[in-house]
Amino acid sequence: MVAAMEVEPFHPELDDVLRLGCFLMSLYAGSKLFSLLRVPALVGEIGVGVIWLVSGCLPEYLNRGLQVMGKLGLLVIVFEGGVGMDLAELRSNGVRAFVLGFMGMVLPIAVVGATLLLLGYPLIESTASGIVLSSTAIGFIMQLMSEAGMVATPMGRLVVSAAMIDDVLSIMLLSVLTALGSSGEVGGVGVWPIVRPLVVSVGILVACLVVRATIGKALQTARTCCTQRRLISHLPTSLSRRSDTSCIEVDARPTSVTTVQPAIFGYPEGASEEQVRQTAKVASTVTEVPAGVTWMNSVNIAILLSMGLGLALSWGAEALHSTYLLGAFMAGMVASAWPSFPSAWEHKTSQLLSWLVKIFFACSVGFQVPVEALLRARFRDVALLTVAAVIGKFASGLWAAPMCTRGCTKSMVQVGFAMVGRGEIGFLVAGASLRSGLLTEESHSATVWALMLATLLGPIMFQASLRLNGEDK
Repeated sequence: MVAAMEVEPFHPELDDVLRLGCFLMSLYAGSKLFSLLRVPALVGEIGVGVIWLVSGCLPEYLNRGLQVMGKLGLLVIVFEGGVGMDLAELRSNGVRAFVLGFMGMVLPIAVVGATLLLLGYPLIESTASGIVLSSTAIGFIMQLMSEAGMVATPMGRLVVSAAMIDDVLSIMLLSVLTALGSSGEVGGVGVWPIVRPLVVSVGILVACLVVRATIGKALQTARTCCTQRRLISHLPTSLSRRSDTSCIEVDARPTSVTTVQPAIFGYPEGASEEQVRQTAKVASTVTEVPAGVTWMNSVNIAILLSMGLGLALSWGAEALHSTYLLGAFMAGMVASAWPSFPSAWEHKTSQLLSWLVKIFFACSVGFQVPVEALLRARFRDVALLTVAAVIGKFASGLWAAPMCTRGCTKSMVQVGFAMVGRGEIGFLVAGASLRSGLLTEESHSATVWALMLATLLGPIMFQASLRLNGEDK
């Protein structure tokens, strides 16, 4: 305790503050420049991150602090994806999203693995490279859909759901890689370490859906009861004294009701014509009927509670060997049980989220690029592996829409290119595979190049695909 009190307070140097300011300015400028060039802004943000990484101008403590902020930005992006998820549409397209996510994982492993086998690499090394290149970054997907204005569209929700499923399956593959690295052979991999992420993820999904349904019913009941009490207080004395108020029916829509029409009322049995007339008159003058009790209408408290839930579920999912991103996503879905939350969330957090997203792509992605590994690669391996990585993900778009339906070609192409983008998880898995001996320096370098090029090319190809004519078949 005494030692802790003797630690001198930290005073940042002015030079470090100026470096941080220059970094943020260059990040903003790079983002806007690429937007003006009709290239996804996230490509410019990643490029700015790589440049600052190579320059080494930022001190280590700022480097790490910015990466922490970037990881927080990723959580917020994924949380927002859960807020915008339509449960009815998820139920109708859940099977398609699962198939899309599953094929988006399997096809890159098969195509990349076959390519490395043809280049003379061993089977386990080829498989490890395919696993590294199999994940789709949900942060990339969310930002791509957001920049294209497609987050709330059926295709946007389909791709986001598939990316989340892909992320869970990638955690399973990471378990396989970890076991292979420790045992050195496939036979040494246990069943439970492989299936545990899937079992835990399904448990979290079911539990959160039950909680969301419960909260939704509780909010609806509270709105209905509160509205009934408010209306009864405005009724004539001869009617408000009746103990039987079940005859009154109100519209329990999620938003506040500004004017209540007489048609929504039921009248007591045997009510006189004068009582009916007085009740209709009261109903036509009641305004601003509350949509719920006071604390339910507090935007700040709702956002605070939802953010706390997001952090708690993220920690719980990670501790249970699922992915922390699933926890953030499901927290957003639970928060959307309050009908006014999506618009309130967007209004309160849009500016903050914009900067967190920029820092995420520059620092959590750009700072993770192993520049030294890029210098050791052979051009032939890089070129062939990059083509294989793009084709493997692009081919998963074949499951984006039913064959021979109107607009299916456009949907398949756009979804296929959207799935091409990777993220920081791939760089982390590549480094872990190198340290465990599953990848050699040559295969690691080629894999990192393919990972980086796919990360940069995916958003560009997706934006180009948006120009496809809407009449394509």
